[in-house]
Amino acid sequence: MKRFVSIAIVLISSLFISACGFFGGEDNSIPPTELQDINDTAQVSKLWSKNVGVGVDEVMLNLKPAIVDYDIFTVDREGQVTGLDLETGNIKWQVELDTEITGGVGAGEGVVVVGNTQGEIIVLDSENGTELWRKQLSSVMLSAPLIQDQFLIVRTGDGRLYGLDIENGAQLWVYDRGVPVLTLRGNSSPIIGGRELVFTGFDSGKVAAVGVKHGRLLWEANAAVPRGRSDLERLVDIDANMLLIGRVLYAVTYQGRIVAIDALKGDVLWAKEMSSYAGIAADERHIYVTDSDSNIWAVDRVTGDLLWKQDKLAYRKLTAPVAVGDYVVVGDFEGYVHVLSRLDGELIGRSKVDSDGFHVQPLIDAETVYFYGNGGDLSALRIN
Repeated sequence: MKRFVSIAIVLISSLFISACGFFGGEDNSIPPTELQDINDTAQVSKLWSKNVGVGVDEVMLNLKPAIVDYDIFTVDREGQVTGLDLETGNIKWQVELDTEITGGVGAGEGVVVVGNTQGEIIVLDSENGTELWRKQLSSVMLSAPLIQDQFLIVRTGDGRLYGLDIENGAQLWVYDRGVPVLTLRGNSSPIIGGRELVFTGFDSGKVAAVGVKHGRLLWEANAAVPRGRSDLERLVDIDANMLLIGRVLYAVTYQGRIVAIDALKGDVLWAKEMSSYAGIAADERHIYVTDSDSNIWAVDRVTGDLLWKQDKLAYRKLTAPVAVGDYVVVGDFEGYVHVLSRLDGELIGRSKVDSDGFHVQPLIDAETVYFYGNGGDLSALRIN
């Protein structure tokens, strides 16, 4: 029997074992960096804010909302799913699933998809929230699924990738990679390439490309190689989001590397040491990454050269970054939104937006940034 249950629940808190006094005793965690005065040349304006449930409910799951056309969809830990107007924040529909949620939100092709603690995926009509079908899988879904044409691609916590029929949940294929003895509690979401390939990161530090229609492995690459004697030292999970830009796939691992991979061949084009479980963002020239200590880095997309590092927000449990206009934006555990210059990483804006703090990577639509707070408030912001 797979040992995922003992393991995946190892928490992102296995990152903070000393911090939480996991074995008792004092809290030895490094305190968050205190905020210093900055020259606010960028202003954060709140366009609207709406409460959509209990949020991640202190569990710190990656319940990232999904944007499709003019709608944004959210789910909270207790199973409340909400569809809102992207521009105004007005709630179009809201349903209570009466089940604890572990993963989501996937949206597209007229459906919204979430996963619960029983290992079921639940598919709703995106127009009104009506439940269409649900299906039991081998393990829980800990990230957002991918919806492509008539395929629903779901990554489960036991290292499997499912291809399902979007109409009725019929299993079309499954790719099984398994899991190491110890893993963090989380998974990266599968992403699509050219409508034919699905790219997925695994807990072993490997990235795989499989066919959308048949699930057969086309190539596999090492984003990182486990090192060290203990299982904890050998953690190299790919839990952060990956990015596909043109024919280059970017991925980052915990205790490993950030890499650029040829999406057609699986060749590693460049690699730099990096540790992240939060995630990455990109613009036309740079990759931005929040590392495990909440430092923010800018990396050249073509060469992998490290261009700048912002360490004045260290240990503030930052979200993954997003790039919007001339800015890089992150949120922290106290609910501050921080604005950095894309040019050199200087802190040029700050605003307290949500007292419950942030964990989920914000979303971008045009010039608007959407933050989903830990306590369930969804806020639309503009950076000027």
